[in-house]
Amino acid sequence: MMRSTTASLLAAATLLLGCTPRDAGESVTVLTGGLLIDGTGGPPVENGIVVMRGARIVSAGAEGTVDVPAYIDRLMDVTGKTIMPGMIEGNSHIIFDGQSNHPAYFAGRYRDYYEIGARNLNASLMQGITTSRDTMDPLEEMIRLREDVESGLIAGSRLFTSGTILNYPGVYRMFDDPTDSVFFGIPPEGVEYARAAMRLPVRDGAHGREIVADYAERGVDFIKVSAHSGPENEPPVLSTEALTEIVDEAHARGLRVTTHTSSIESIVAVLDAGVDAMEHPTLVSQEEVGPQSEFSDELVQRFVDQNVYSVSLMVVREVYVTYMEDPSRLEDPRYIRHAPADMVQEAREWVARDLADDPEALEKQRAGYELGRLNLGKLIAAGAPIAMGTDKGTRLNFHESGNHVRELEIFIELGMTPMEAIVSATRRGAELLGMEDEFGTIEAGKLADVIVVDGNPLEDIWALREVNLVFKEGVRYR
Repeated sequence: MMRSTTASLLAAATLLLGCTPRDAGESVTVLTGGLLIDGTGGPPVENGIVVMRGARIVSAGAEGTVDVPAYIDRLMDVTGKTIMPGMIEGNSHIIFDGQSNHPAYFAGRYRDYYEIGARNLNASLMQGITTSRDTMDPLEEMIRLREDVESGLIAGSRLFTSGTILNYPGVYRMFDDPTDSVFFGIPPEGVEYARAAMRLPVRDGAHGREIVADYAERGVDFIKVSAHSGPENEPPVLSTEALTEIVDEAHARGLRVTTHTSSIESIVAVLDAGVDAMEHPTLVSQEEVGPQSEFSDELVQRFVDQNVYSVSLMVVREVYVTYMEDPSRLEDPRYIRHAPADMVQEAREWVARDLADDPEALEKQRAGYELGRLNLGKLIAAGAPIAMGTDKGTRLNFHESGNHVRELEIFIELGMTPMEAIVSATRRGAELLGMEDEFGTIEAGKLADVIVVDGNPLEDIWALREVNLVFKEGVRYR
C-alpha cells in the first residue's frame, strides 16, 4: 500500500534541520503525490514532489530524493493528477478575438485593444498557458499589457511581443477603402488608428534596419517579418538580401527573428537570410497548394541543419475545415465554450457566406490542410525543432477554445510521442524565445511556472484541457 506522501513530508519537514529558512515574504508551496512530467523529455516520475519558494522552483523529483524545507506554507496532495510545466503558446494574437471581419473589428474597437488583450491573457493563463508569444498586434498596447502583467496589475500569461509584422500584406491592404461597407458606422479616427497600428510596410533592407532599430528601442522581444508580398506586389517583395539585412540588424541588437511564410520560395528566402524561426511554414497560401509545394528531403534537412524552429499552427487551417464541414458546430459548446457571443455569431454568418460564394471553399481548405499535415509529418520525422503554437485569436480560432490541445494531438497523429508533444509546448517554447534558462521545464532554479492537470496526458493528451492548478512565478492563479 502506498504510504501517505503528505504525512511523510510533514515528518521530513521537522527533521531537515539543515534546510535554509525561507526569506521574508517568500512563501513555500509543496506539491506531492502526482505524476511529474518535468518538460525535459525525460521519463515521468511517479509520486513526484515539486518545491516552490517565492518565484522559483527549489527542487523537484521523486519522493525520497527531494529535500523539503523546514517551513511550508502550503502543502498540496495531487495524487492521481499530473504536475508539469506551464505551457507556452508559441503563436498568439492577444488583441484578436476570433473575428471574421478584420477591418471592422480593428477599426471599430480601437479604443478597446487593451481591455480585449487583458481578458485574453487571463483566458490563456486559466488554461495552463503561463507564457504567450504574440506575433502580431499593435505595439503600444502590447508593451503596456506586458508591463502590467509583469507588475501584477492584471492576471495573465507572461507576454512576449513582436509588435506589428514588418511588411505583412494581409493587413497592409486591409484599410485602403474607408468607404467600403465594412466601415459602416465606424468613426474615421478608428480607421486611421487601426491603419497606423497594424500596417508596417518596408521599402528595402535599409528601411527594414531602421524599423528594427526603432522597435528594439521601444522594447520588442523579437522581430517578425513577412517573406512574401500581397496583391500587385503591395507591399513590395523583399529580396533575400533585404531580409538578410533585417535579420543581421536584429541579431546585432540581441533580437531573434521569425517570419511569415506562405510558399516554398519564401521558405528558401528566409532560410538563406538566416532566420531563427518560421510561423506556419507547412501551411502555404491557397494559390500555392499542390505537388510543387511538398517539402523536399533537402528542404527538410535545412530546417534541421540550421536549427530553425517551426511553429506549425495546424489548427488555424483545421478550424476552417471543421466549421465548413458542419456549421452546426458553431452552436456546440464543446467548440465554442466561453467564446465571445458576437464573434461566434459573426463566424456563423461568414462561414455561410463563404460556402454560398464558393462551392469549392471546403475542398480548397481541406487540400491546404492535408498538404500542411504532409509537410509537418516530414519535419517531425526528421527531428526538426517544432514548438506548439495555434495562431490563437485568428478567424474562428477563439482564445477560449483550447485549440492548443488539438494542436498537440495533431503532432501525435503525425508521429510525435505524447512526451515529445508535451515538450513542444514547454521546453521547445522556451527555446524558441531564448528563455530556456528561465522557464519551460521543472528544474531547480527556474521560475515556478507549474500546472496540475487531471489524469495523465501521456495516456490521453486531452487531459491538458482539465487544468486544476496554475502557478506562475510561484503565485497561484487557479
